[in-house]
Amino acid sequence: MTNNNLPKSTQSHDSLFTQEPSTHAPPLTSLKDRDWKELASLFDRHDSDEIEADVISKLNMLHPEPSWDEDPYDFLREYL
Repeated sequence: MTNNNLPKSTQSHDSLFTQEPSTHAPPLTSLKDRDWKELASLFDRHDSDEIEADVISKLNMLHPEPSWDEDPYDFLREYL
């Protein structure tokens, strides 16, 4: 039995995409000019570098960067 004869629920994920690679849902409605302007204004900010720096600093406080110079098992040396 070939993969094409199987019901879609039993076909593999990859085979579904290889059959029709450009299948997608059409938009329900097209964007209006005012919507395009608002979307553009969201991404056309002059302070985006400051926002990025702020986000990076906050993330660095949550998860410090690992120290690659240190041996993570150094504390075990006295027991080995």
